[in-house]
Amino acid sequence: MGNLFFTISGLRGIIGESLTPELVARISAHFGNFSGKGEIIIGEDTRKSSEMIKSAAISGLLGVGITPVDIGVVPTPTILFAVREKKAKGGIAVTGSHNPPEWNALKFIGENGTFLKEKEIKILKNLLKKKPKYKKSEEIKKVEKEYYIEKHINAILNEKIFNIKKIKEKRFNVGIDGANGAASLAIPLLCEKLNCKVFKINCDKPGYFEREPEPTANNLDSLRNLVLEKNLDIGFATDADGDRLVIILKGGKILSEEHTLPLFIYYMLSKIKEKKPVITNYSTSRMVDEVAKKFGASVKRTKVGEAFVVEKMEKEKAILGGEGNGGVIYRNINFTRDSLIGVAAILSLLCEVEDSRDFEKLVPEFFMKKIKIPYKRINF
Repeated sequence: MGNLFFTISGLRGIIGESLTPELVARISAHFGNFSGKGEIIIGEDTRKSSEMIKSAAISGLLGVGITPVDIGVVPTPTILFAVREKKAKGGIAVTGSHNPPEWNALKFIGENGTFLKEKEIKILKNLLKKKPKYKKSEEIKKVEKEYYIEKHINAILNEKIFNIKKIKEKRFNVGIDGANGAASLAIPLLCEKLNCKVFKINCDKPGYFEREPEPTANNLDSLRNLVLEKNLDIGFATDADGDRLVIILKGGKILSEEHTLPLFIYYMLSKIKEKKPVITNYSTSRMVDEVAKKFGASVKRTKVGEAFVVEKMEKEKAILGGEGNGGVIYRNINFTRDSLIGVAAILSLLCEVEDSRDFEKLVPEFFMKKIKIPYKRINF
């Protein structure tokens, strides 16, 4: 199948070509049978195609006797949080993440609130060759709807490791670029609950990507200019589904996505007494190693991919992890990359320095060049 990929990152394709409603309904039915009887959380990003994909997925789930719980347009980490909080049988995130608008994807979540592991994805992939086992009419359930953004935010506000009281006292001026994606509501709401004065850009036109969805420096000129013009204390940018976070310092300097994890680790390790290993992947900057060493912690690495990082965290009983693409993981709240957790940690760190420009003094300087190398992909 051209331009259709089923990997540890989910089932991804181009709308109207490789990723069709028929395929989505079929794989969702198989996922429902694979997960077992019960509830499956489903949420979506802001792409124009996401509602259609979500509807097809819900149809497939209903067909096999699953109760879909629709939590609407939410950041991807909120979906994983909901699976864990509700003790659901699993979840489906409908999101194209940082990919162009014509792409979309299904990401499958297990009942422990983490993305499916490699061996589980292989099982689902093989099931696609078969017809799903559908239920009779008397076994068909109804769709439920719930709201989880507030619950996700409240879990962060109630977490003692963050300096919520001090953040509220500081009343920071914060710029936010949500890429008109799924975090465009959640992160401004979190910051407002933290008594921050919020200045938004790319947060009010859901699904219209006025910049490239990936939060890299060359896509963040508008936020940098906003931070400069308004003399803001800090700026935050996310990708379209809200699992990656990039920081803009007071004065307008854009930190690379590689800085987010070491700054997060710096704050968290300064508060955590028991120093478990920090887990990241092989493509992440050595800044993480140097910060961890400062606090007496080690770093262990895995193959690239959040699922591999999380699997290693499970084995090592690690609390902290993440990737050099701006993704941070704090498993006590959410066992996935979570930009909302990142915002709370970075604002807590900001309370401990003169201003955000001091962040660069906290981590060593390493130079890293990322190059995307084209290659022929093997589709399934």
